[in-house]
Amino acid sequence: MVKPINKLEEELREMALDSGATAFVPLEPWKIVTAHWVRLKCQFGCKNYGTRLSCPPYSPSPEETRKVLDEYSKAYIVRYDGFLDFDTYPPKDIDRAMTELSLHVCDTIFRMERHAFLSGYYKAFSYGAHRCRRCDVCVINEGSRTCRFPKETRPSLESAGIDVFKTAENAGLMTKVVEDKNIDQKEKLPTFTLLLVE
Repeated sequence: MVKPINKLEEELREMALDSGATAFVPLEPWKIVTAHWVRLKCQFGCKNYGTRLSCPPYSPSPEETRKVLDEYSKAYIVRYDGFLDFDTYPPKDIDRAMTELSLHVCDTIFRMERHAFLSGYYKAFSYGAHRCRRCDVCVINEGSRTCRFPKETRPSLESAGIDVFKTAENAGLMTKVVEDKNIDQKEKLPTFTLLLVE
């Protein structure tokens, strides 16, 4: 039996906020913006391009992502601010802090996807955050195309061609460019994930 959507939404909101999220906002999928320039930013500007199975050129193209989004009637954007469990900014070990943040956020959105699936919403799908940090070296660099964590790994919004800035704005969550690595306030480092439900 499919759980009523309002009950599921309450449970998803609670899961997000309990995990440290600062916002859980329902969003109509047509308000999620895809764009070709997003993928260009990955290709020309990100040192991780081509080094992760969840990154371009292996991740879904903007066109593929748009087609997927159009198959859904419900979406939820989740925002986290700053490094979780860090009291000082910037953290002494920013790489470790980013890894812990990314894994926590990605694990949480995957649990939310699974919860929706087990509640009868079998099409539930989520997008992760940042580059994948599950492995120090992705299998793609070893000549394999079989992920070590195929069940949990998801592309980030950016790697799937989603314009996070415009999408966040459409959800009423204003954000701006992080100007440098000197993160002295948690609000200066927003992280976004996305859950689709039908």
